[in-house]
Amino acid sequence: MGACKDPALTYLNKAGYNVVKLPRAGIEPLDVLGRDRSLERLGTMSEVWTSTKPVPSPKPPAPAAGMTGDRAANLDLGVGLKLLANALSGMGAAIGLPSLGIAYKRARSVKFEIPNVTAVVVDPFAIGTYLSAGTLDLSNPFVQRYFGSDETDEYIISEVLKSDSVTVTAKSEDDTDVKLDIPALQSLLGANVQLTASGTSEGQFVYTGKIPVTFGFKLYQVYYQNGKWGVRGTKADGNLAFAVPGAGGGNEPIVLGADRMVSIR
Repeated sequence: MGACKDPALTYLNKAGYNVVKLPRAGIEPLDVLGRDRSLERLGTMSEVWTSTKPVPSPKPPAPAAGMTGDRAANLDLGVGLKLLANALSGMGAAIGLPSLGIAYKRARSVKFEIPNVTAVVVDPFAIGTYLSAGTLDLSNPFVQRYFGSDETDEYIISEVLKSDSVTVTAKSEDDTDVKLDIPALQSLLGANVQLTASGTSEGQFVYTGKIPVTFGFKLYQVYYQNGKWGVRGTKADGNLAFAVPGAGGGNEPIVLGADRMVSIR
């Protein structure tokens, strides 16, 4: 398989993470991904593996250390609003791209940052201990297809990156800040996402969801052969980016930025 060069799918690769095309809740360590014709989330490992060892618990969420990079550059309005719509959809907002276009009609570019980035981790050793003894449910047709075929690949997620906020700065054609009608836009967002002025500049606003959503992850390739598990290290790659079926198709780029923030550029 050729390497994916689409920056929308590779923006986290240099930091060692893969991309969730549409940030959303419910993607966690010990989730299983399978590649047949495409890469899909299949479920959790405990749904098909009964082990004599306990299911490992993730460590408490911790600030994602070492996430540094350049500040965000301004994005073209069309690209930026599509990215914002995807992020807000993952947070559970009711607003769509057309309504965002109206709200930002005076803007010509936008700049994004995602603050409060945290990592949720299950150590690989803990995953290995869990997999070291037990029984795979070979009666499950999805297990038969993915773990019983040389034509597919299977992966276990070991770490995810999460945030509950997106910060957006809107600029006009002459690079001045663009103000928003906060009450009007809030009414379109619905109850799941709150919009506030950041106080940093007149054009900067923060969208905050009720719960953190997952936008990046690390994983290991696994295989089950002759009644035993095997593991392969997997380099972060654009071909490992995925969207949960039915969650939408957001695929705009995000880059980890300074001060443990994520910057879209």
